[in-house]
Amino acid sequence: MVTIYPVFYQFEVQPTTQNNQVQELAGAIATVMVFADTEEVGRARSSRYVARQHWKIVQFKRVLRMSPKQLANLQSHFHSLYQKAEQFGIAAQFDGWTRHGCHVSQR
Repeated sequence: MVTIYPVFYQFEVQPTTQNNQVQELAGAIATVMVFADTEEVGRARSSRYVARQHWKIVQFKRVLRMSPKQLANLQSHFHSLYQKAEQFGIAAQFDGWTRHGCHVSQR
């Protein structure tokens, strides 16, 4: 039996007009963990998941196929994300920054 480890993606994102945080947040870093056979499949699933959460991908930041050693050393907030991905096949965390006067409102 082959063990599949999750793929870790990070994207810079902006809330869409359907996102209930569009007036408060200018953007975020989306950290997504997904179980996938290839990085390409994982990226496609991650992109669709982010879009369904009402975020627009602005920039792809990084990808990392997780290894057993990396999983063993995950920080607590990433360990929680991993547990959700293990249960549902995919999970995301959005770490946003607030909108300031210099950000134009999206409508």
